[in-house]
Amino acid sequence: MSRRTLILSVIAFLILLIPVGIYIAPELVAFIYGVIFFLAPLWLPVILFWIAWPLWLVLIRSAYMAGITYITLELEPGTETPQTAKAMELVFYSLYSRTSISRMEAFLFGRVREPFSLELYSHNGRVRFFVHLPKHKKTAFESRIRSEYHDISVNEVRDYSRELHFDPFSMKLIAKEYTLSKPDPYPLKTYVSYEEDRNKRDVFAELIERIAKTKEGEHILLSFIIRSHQRDRYSLFENPRDTLHEDAQKEIAKLVGNKGAFENLSPATKRVVSLIEGALTKPSFDCGIRALYIAPNESFDETYNDKLDTLFQPFNDEELNGFVTVHPHTKKGIFISEVFSAVSEFASGHLLDLYRRRAFFAPPYYGNAFVLNTEELATVFHIPHARRGSALARARGVVLQPPDNLPI
Repeated sequence: MSRRTLILSVIAFLILLIPVGIYIAPELVAFIYGVIFFLAPLWLPVILFWIAWPLWLVLIRSAYMAGITYITLELEPGTETPQTAKAMELVFYSLYSRTSISRMEAFLFGRVREPFSLELYSHNGRVRFFVHLPKHKKTAFESRIRSEYHDISVNEVRDYSRELHFDPFSMKLIAKEYTLSKPDPYPLKTYVSYEEDRNKRDVFAELIERIAKTKEGEHILLSFIIRSHQRDRYSLFENPRDTLHEDAQKEIAKLVGNKGAFENLSPATKRVVSLIEGALTKPSFDCGIRALYIAPNESFDETYNDKLDTLFQPFNDEELNGFVTVHPHTKKGIFISEVFSAVSEFASGHLLDLYRRRAFFAPPYYGNAFVLNTEELATVFHIPHARRGSALARARGVVLQPPDNLPI
């Protein structure tokens, strides 16, 4: 039973207890309530603080996020895109930065780490790349990505998600979010392993091929919302702590066992422990992934409910980690979110609004966040090389010529 369910059950029990107690022993109930009200100066401030504190955090964090100016950049890859995701990992290295937030800044002014998002938009069979980030980070991001992708085009555009017209009465929407299937310390199989395999794979390019199959009127929006992971303060009275390293120590202890004899472990377990320790050596990001499928009622494809569930299946590895689907409505938010989720038309508009606001780490929505290091993040998002016949090559309208040494 969750804490939320327990609290609601206790409240319901106390409400029902009042009329029953008055009926059975009215004098005793009057005495008890007299004592409770007499002690109100002691318990009432605590109750009011318990109720007001979360509302205060919502207010100040919302105000802080509203004060940040965000822009949208479209990334148009060129024909000389590197065939490795290493270039994108170097970009993420440059984007990682630690932010010092004092207790006063966090709980009095609502300061939080600024997230940004890496996004894909598929419409009518064309896939486009976007980055949604604070305006003051534009120059640093643009210069860094140009240094790794020499012929890439970076243009500031209007937010495509807000340009998309959505009528909840004539259109339908499916929303999915994704989190890790195992605890954060278990790493994903990364592009380094895929590129070293005999049959080289680019699993992110495979994902693009899957979402590129949109028909006329269909839209797929995919957002990777990230922010630098660091030691964080999780309550007013505690010091900052790094949950990733704490969790890694616990998971390694489970794998090694009580005796802690590493040499007695199986080769597979030794490999997992080594990969967990190795993943901690690289900078990490807090991540959230959200996907939407939108289409008119007459052309809405119900099979996308399952297609989105298996969208990240190619990244899954039984020994290491992978992705599982989470429905946004299973993650309870503020009261207004629960009201909207009760009506399908309101729910669709609300979910699209969450996407447009890139809400994941601050009000009005806290998602099921997880942690990926730069190598893992580059695996799940990078600018892929456009191979012959790929969705990217078709979208650019590029006619790829055969090699000069092709036998005649």
